[in-house]
Amino acid sequence: MTRIINMKQVLQSMQLINEENLVIKISGDEIIEENNGIWKLTKQNNKIWVGKSNAQPDYAASLTNWTKVLLGYLTLKQAVELNFVKQYHKVPNDFVKGEVSFYDYF
Repeated sequence: MTRIINMKQVLQSMQLINEENLVIKISGDEIIEENNGIWKLTKQNNKIWVGKSNAQPDYAASLTNWTKVLLGYLTLKQAVELNFVKQYHKVPNDFVKGEVSFYDYF
């Protein structure tokens, strides 16, 4: 099981396919309220700028379903097709799908 603790930090580490802005809504985090809300991602000079926004979201999903996309289990397109993510506006952008490797040290 994987849990995102700091959504802003995760979003800042993501790679977007192109320079189109992406606005996503995250809900359902009952433990860390700061993770919920509307986040705007802007790519400039290969750097991702992330912040909370009042804009209408392009996509919306629960934290659990965004975790599947952000950590590389699904592309955004796959998540929309599987109804894990609701699409409000189709945006010609996606997260670069990568390999997920987590190691726990006890």
